[in-house]
Amino acid sequence: MRFAVLFAVALLCCPSAFAAELKTREEAIALTDQMISRISAGDLRGGFGLAKPYFSVPPAEFEVMVDKAAEQTPVITARFGKSIGYEAIGNKTLGDSLDQVIYLQRFEKHAMVWRFFLYRAGNGWVLQSFNFNNDLATAF
Repeated sequence: MRFAVLFAVALLCCPSAFAAELKTREEAIALTDQMISRISAGDLRGGFGLAKPYFSVPPAEFEVMVDKAAEQTPVITARFGKSIGYEAIGNKTLGDSLDQVIYLQRFEKHAMVWRFFLYRAGNGWVLQSFNFNNDLATAF
């Protein structure tokens, strides 16, 4: 059985309409590192909470996404074991306005790949979307 969760957000409006902006690409990447650090330590809501001001969706939609991810936590833990940390495994930059930051969340029995997509909107950076799945081939 393949376990995958995808939270790709397709917006019809300006990405910064709902989000505060981080000043630099480096600040945006640091945010993803802080998020995955909390998530891998078992604080899913706390990790996502760090991103809420910078996520380019309305707050109510953001909460629904967090709730859906939280519902999967017991399934992930039962199947993969306890989270034992994470590794930054990649960063891809396209032009001056788009970054993808990739992490491997390590569990006792398996791993998950997390991807965060950062977009330079207006005068700063926002978290455009993210996804995570257990298909390790997507890490390459």
